Amino acid sequence: MKKVFLVTFFLFFFVAKNIFACACGGGIFNVGTSSLIPNSVGGLAFLEYGYMNQNRNWGKEKHASANENDDRKIKSQLVTAGMQYMFDRKWGAAIRLPYMTRQTKITSENGEINSTRTNSLGDVRINGIYSGFSSDMSSGIIFGLKLPTGETNAKGLERNMQIGTGSTDLILGVYKIGKINAEKNWNYFAQTSWNHPFIKHRGYNQGDEIFAATGIYFNTRSIAGKKITPIFQVTGSKKLRDSGWASNSFNSGYSQAYLAPALEINFGRFKTYADIEFPFYQNVNGNQLVPTRIFKVILGYNF
Repeated sequence: MKKVFLVTFFLFFFVAKNIFACACGGGIFNVGTSSLIPNSVGGLAFLEYGYMNQNRNWGKEKHASANENDDRKIKSQLVTAGMQYMFDRKWGAAIRLPYMTRQTKITSENGEINSTRTNSLGDVRINGIYSGFSSDMSSGIIFGLKLPTGETNAKGLERNMQIGTGSTDLILGVYKIGKINAEKNWNYFAQTSWNHPFIKHRGYNQGDEIFAATGIYFNTRSIAGKKITPIFQVTGSKKLRDSGWASNSFNSGYSQAYLAPALEINFGRFKTYADIEFPFYQNVNGNQLVPTRIFKVILGYNF
């Protein structure tokens, strides 16, 4: 099991070394967490909140002058209602229904700062889950579609800033959880997912994206009926350049990696999860806005 963890860990860094930016479809919010990996028959309904404020201009691997970018700020808040259900120890399904609020500040051609605010249903994701590789459901694959349900024509926003991408994407992913020590109190998880747009929309071809997360967590004993689990993880993503006449290809595509300490609390059928993600590697094409941190909170109910 340790070998599997180490191999996955180094593969993650190989993938993430070369990927973030003002490609603002909210992809980073789709990086999985250990809290949502299925490990038993039955269902989980959850509500997730994510917050990201992109206010630093970045060029390649370092901070760049704000004068090199007309974008000044992109603030995104994403609320996602989701459910996943394992029908048996092999097969399951999941759905994510996101709703996003996005605020921007952009410099116009005459030098004025224009502000915009838009709200819309985001791109819905529907996945199948297969976890029949072992009796303990410790590994599995995820497959499905991202649908073009998000808004793509909000006024004052370029296509890469729209809440929706307009594309239909194929989703493929794998995950693995396991024990690190004989006492079974130290555990690991690793997962990755690939998005491939195969139906494009009005001259905007979003680049393929890879999301990944890996980490370790410690199973504590229940305290006053609550199980508290500290988690240390690394998350990241890689996005290829956009293409098409409606894209801003030069200023698109990125690599990123984040340290994301987290805490999960289970009490009865309920679970809560929260993390803060701090960037330690960012590499963007052209000039793009990046965040200094990302916040995520999940409230779930097992049924």
